[in-house]
Amino acid sequence: MLRKSTNDLTIKPKMSRNTVMVLLIGGAFLLFALLYFVYGYGVRSGHDRYQQDQAMIGQLNQTITGLRLDLSVAQEGLIFSKRQLQIQEEAYTQMSKAYANSEQKNSVLGSRLDFYRSIISPEDGQSGPAIQELTQSFSQGKLAFDITLVQAIKHKHQVRGSLRVTLFENDVATAQWPVSSERSVSYQYFKQVSGSIDKQSIADNAKFKVEFNLQDGETLQRWFKVNNASAVTDNNNNPTAG
Repeated sequence: MLRKSTNDLTIKPKMSRNTVMVLLIGGAFLLFALLYFVYGYGVRSGHDRYQQDQAMIGQLNQTITGLRLDLSVAQEGLIFSKRQLQIQEEAYTQMSKAYANSEQKNSVLGSRLDFYRSIISPEDGQSGPAIQELTQSFSQGKLAFDITLVQAIKHKHQVRGSLRVTLFENDVATAQWPVSSERSVSYQYFKQVSGSIDKQSIADNAKFKVEFNLQDGETLQRWFKVNNASAVTDNNNNPTAG
């Protein structure tokens, strides 16, 4: 079947100017409305985001304020703890010093008590004058010593006599004190006599011989080692006796 060709031309009517203007105005209005809607949505979204950010900032500020308060409290607590520690350390130091002083005083009092007890009631039970002890020190070529004389049990009469100290080294007398004459002594209860001997060096076996010649003719004698000032023998004229 053959198709019939047609050469007919269709001509559409031309739109009027008013119609074009209406379409343009309508399109512009729709575009403006769309832009306004988008702008309003953006503004609302931004405002909501701003509100959220402000709320978050407020929470962060509260958190920071709380942390600062906690830090301030912690710093005050640390300062207080340090102060308490200083007070405790100072109190401990003072207590240690007081304890040491107390121990020292107790030691001194104990020594004094033993000393007075030896005067009132000596261990050997003998009454009368006695050479109690000798303490010594050696420094810069000088051998210094302190001799304590006592009168035990009975103290009614004065003790009078003369004192002499002789230094023996290797069983030989090498020095004496006093150099010229004996030292006069007078006491009733006890007396401490101090002296010194000039010596540049001292033998290891050096000994003191202490002689106390009483007014009634009796002679008291004791030996003391130089290194530890301990008594060696009593009432013996032999310096080598043990």
